Amino acid sequence: MKVILIGHYNTAISMKKAVEMIVGETEDFYPITFLPNEGLDSLKTKIDDLLEKFDKNEEVLAIADLYSGTPYNAVATKALENKITDVISGMSLPICLEVAMNKKTMSVKELVNLILQNSKEYTKALSKSLTEQDEEEF
Repeated sequence: MKVILIGHYNTAISMKKAVEMIVGETEDFYPITFLPNEGLDSLKTKIDDLLEKFDKNEEVLAIADLYSGTPYNAVATKALENKITDVISGMSLPICLEVAMNKKTMSVKELVNLILQNSKEYTKALSKSLTEQDEEEF
């Protein structure tokens, strides 16, 4: 499985570096940047150039930073063209770690289902956690 990380400015590069800080080198993670002077077409070209390096039969998961943003729209277009297997938005360190740790043993479909199932566990608020802890003590 190949994983495309795509986001505004250096989001994707920084996310890959953060994942590698925790789990070590991540094979098959490919960051793509969307810079201020670029548009949708130039981003699609970057994606096409990257996809040409991949085996046509290999699954490709794209993780975009923002739903319906230009990076998301670019990879979604490629998914609709059957060049990318699936797209997840809301790139975060927990999502990327989940992918890094499971991509060798799960299909894209299985991984997407796991992420969607666990996504509420990735976001917490201290105030809510403290309230729940206080209620458990009574």
